[in-house]
Amino acid sequence: MKKLTIRLGDDSYEDLRDLAKDRGLSMAGLVRFAVDTTFEDELDAMAGLRGYNEYLMHPEDAISFDDFLKERGITREDLEAYNEVADDHP
Repeated sequence: MKKLTIRLGDDSYEDLRDLAKDRGLSMAGLVRFAVDTTFEDELDAMAGLRGYNEYLMHPEDAISFDDFLKERGITREDLEAYNEVADDHP
């Protein structure tokens, strides 16, 4: 994990500290949560593009979806059952 330093005004710092304490998080944890939720779609797209580019550079390292499931002991039936439950709880 890399380190990032930011500067906040005194009031913002105190408010962030109080909010983190109220939520039972560190200030860094609260900021990470805010970044992850605020930019979730963009970060997911960037991660997907990064993975796709890695695949284009080294397609020999890729495995099929069925092999991925097999390595993890998951069957197609498990996925179908999971999807049925997920569909019932949007």
